[in-house]
Formats: sequence, structure tokens, C-alpha cells
Amino acid sequence: MHSSEEIKEKFEQFLSEYPFRGNPSNLYEPIEYIMNLGGKRIRPVLVIMACELFGGDVDDALNAALALEVFHNFTLVHDDIMDHADTRRGKLTVHKKWNQNIAILSGDSMLIKAYSLLGAY
Repeated sequence: MHSSEEIKEKFEQFLSEYPFRGNPSNLYEPIEYIMNLGGKRIRPVLVIMACELFGGDVDDALNAALALEVFHNFTLVHDDIMDHADTRRGKLTVHKKWNQNIAILSGDSMLIKAYSLLGAY
């Protein structure tokens, strides 16, 4: 059994190597930006821990863990718009750094990406 710190490190490594880039860049740059702002990463760690608890391989849970984290961050992008928030984790929110339309479309793309990651099994 891995410690939560080891699992978080493994997830952070997987996240850092995941390609959130694409065209048009003004759609994908905000996704990469929000996904790299950090956070506690409790949700993906719990997904991976649950997999391991039931005898699964940690590597097999990485896509599902990332899907949950992408989904969570999608909700944060939309929540920041609704709350008129200027910052998230000490940095400009997506709608402040780009604009509201880009934030909405990038958030929607994150929802699609989350579903896609879940279907990658």
C-alpha cells in the first residue's frame, strides 16, 4: 500500500506529463493554466487509494483520478465566473486572465475531457 504522499507525487507526475495543449491555443491554454495552479489533489488521491484498497494497480486508476480532477477544476472555472472571483489559489481566475467567453468554452472542454478520460479504459 502506498502512502497518500506517494500517491499524490505519482498523480502530480502523471498530471505534469498530460498534454492539455491543442488548437486553438486560446481554448487550451486556460485549461493547462487552471490544471497547473496546484491544490490539495484530495479527490484524485482518494480515487487511487480506493483502487489500491480493492487490489487494483495504481497505474490503472490514473485516468479516472485525472478525470475527477479535471471535472473538479471545470466546476471551479464556472464557479469563479458566477461568483465574479478575481483570484483562485492566489492567481488570476481564467475569466480575468482571458475573458468570460473563453473561460466558459474552456470549462466546457474540460467537462468533455473528463468524460473522455473516464472512457479511456
